[in-house]
Amino acid sequence: MSASRPQRTISVLIQEVAIEDGQITPPQVGAVIEFPLRFVELPSSCGDAVTIRAVLEPNEHNPVLQRTGLDAMHRWQWRGLLRGDGWTASWRGDRPLTGAVELTGKFYGVMGYDTDGRVRGRVRRVQIVSERFQPKPGESRSWRLLGGYRKLREVDRAPRFFDRGDTYRVESTEDKPREFDREVGALIELDLDDVPDLPLRQSIVPGAVSSAANTLWVLDRELPLVVQISNGVAVEQLLPGAIASELGRTVWATPTGCWVAGRDGTYRCGDGQPPRRIDSVAVRAGAAIGETLLACSARGPWTLHTPDDEPIVVEAPKGLVQSIVTDDGSFVVLLREPDQKDHTTARDRLVRVGVGGDVKLGCATTFGSRYRALLAGEPLRVCQDADLFTAADDLSLRAVGTLPRSPLNGGQVGPYFWIVDHPPDGSGRSGWWPVDGPVPNDAARQAWLFTLLDANVEPVVSAPVFSPDPSVTIDADGTVWVVADGLRRISDRTMETPTELDVAALLDHVRGV
Repeated sequence: MSASRPQRTISVLIQEVAIEDGQITPPQVGAVIEFPLRFVELPSSCGDAVTIRAVLEPNEHNPVLQRTGLDAMHRWQWRGLLRGDGWTASWRGDRPLTGAVELTGKFYGVMGYDTDGRVRGRVRRVQIVSERFQPKPGESRSWRLLGGYRKLREVDRAPRFFDRGDTYRVESTEDKPREFDREVGALIELDLDDVPDLPLRQSIVPGAVSSAANTLWVLDRELPLVVQISNGVAVEQLLPGAIASELGRTVWATPTGCWVAGRDGTYRCGDGQPPRRIDSVAVRAGAAIGETLLACSARGPWTLHTPDDEPIVVEAPKGLVQSIVTDDGSFVVLLREPDQKDHTTARDRLVRVGVGGDVKLGCATTFGSRYRALLAGEPLRVCQDADLFTAADDLSLRAVGTLPRSPLNGGQVGPYFWIVDHPPDGSGRSGWWPVDGPVPNDAARQAWLFTLLDANVEPVVSAPVFSPDPSVTIDADGTVWVVADGLRRISDRTMETPTELDVAALLDHVRGV
């Protein structure tokens, strides 16, 4: 009789930013949870460090120079994926490794934008972790961790937002530099065995949507699959592309079909022809006018595609593409060139591209922030943090005011500027903006606030959505659709939960399932 396998459990520190940003649901004792996982190598003397054995699959990308602290030297770091017993975890290390390895460190629940590792388990214990900090000399908004202090507080459920203590309130004095305690995350014990089977994947999991000519085109999040929906009927289109989640594909509808593009190139669907790949150049951003697609790679070149003509290559100005909108029959691209000397600022400029390939450059503007700027119309405007700028005919930018608060994300949809942010709590200068009062809060499900702003930057309608980065489109009837945990229709009544259109059911009906 064989001995039973010991129960598999791991301890994970879930970073507070991953919970507050909505990447990871606040862990609760007894609940099943799944989230991005990273393993960080640390000395064995570090509290709670564990030694693990796993198989390390190296990343095919070249190492990158990283600095682990302000006073540390730059060092090469390699990346890979650790495969353990019931978990996978992203890894970075200052020495190249592969195959079976033994490492010492800690597991962290983190933001998922650069983390391939995942873990799923039942939460057996939750403790809130507090650490002690002190401002770095001469820096008002940068702090260093003070060793020798750590506090754990037992809870049944982690909070949605953590206590930052006196981070911004306690003043320093010359004879006594201020110290403060703040919560840095939730330490959980995760049971990897006591979990139900994963539900079967639906036939399509919407990842992006676009509309034209009374037709919705819905792109799967991972599969090379596009579903065309017209008059409630679905038509399936299969792209000759890879099955992958990291390709960053999106879709742009046109009167006769759609374009799909991402890191694996550009595809065309419709026109009475089978879906086909027409270009292998990686695409970072794009926009469509009529049948014409402007596809922009990260740092050039840019390409104008039409179904029947040869592509037009546009010599891209220097800079990283931030956003693209359409304006008065042409494309407008927002470019960013980071300041190599001052890492807190960046130089942005607008570039107008005609459907025939003509290019007009705007003058560079230096913003006092390197956060992503948002581009929208009508009128053509840029939103940097909360600051608003309108674009003149020569593409120069003029400050015109500020939003009551800085949005997390946003862009152009029809005549509106859409934004996404955390629901307001009534505090600060912004109050309850962009709504009139308290927002219902479902503790069991993380939601963000989606808002349409008119040409005067006044709220038109707000709704809870279940993603901070939705794909957004507007159809011929003026209905706004978003992909945020499914394809959903935004109501014209504020704070009404968007109605889901079950694309998988439509597709299954066509397939005869």
